[in-house]
Amino acid sequence: MNKVGFLIDGEEMLSYDRSQSLPRQQREYLDKMDKEMSKGIVLVDQSIEYADLQQKTQFVALNCVNALLQNNDQMAIILFTYLVDRMPDLKQAKAKIKKSENHENHRIGIEFIFDEVKAEGQKLHFQKNINIH
Repeated sequence: MNKVGFLIDGEEMLSYDRSQSLPRQQREYLDKMDKEMSKGIVLVDQSIEYADLQQKTQFVALNCVNALLQNNDQMAIILFTYLVDRMPDLKQAKAKIKKSENHENHRIGIEFIFDEVKAEGQKLHFQKNINIH
């Protein structure tokens, strides 16, 4: 199966068909994104000067969740395309949101599935203090 899905709280929000080739212009944009992130990122209030692929994909996935929650579909698609392109064995990206009592600082857990698409119920590790508007 060539389909890769991005789920939030069990609901598929985005899907990508790997059988479609990525146009040159989009690939160049992803390379530019990668270069920008190589200059440093802030991941869960931690500044990372030289982000590795794992840190970059975690950063991108968290930003993809935020883009989806803010109805910024174009940005979410770009971010999801980055994940699919940079992780050729990715089968599914799953995010879970734990809402805080003050409804401002939610926690987001991200899981990347590489072997097979799994049913819900997998334990996720949550990042602290993600601000979602």
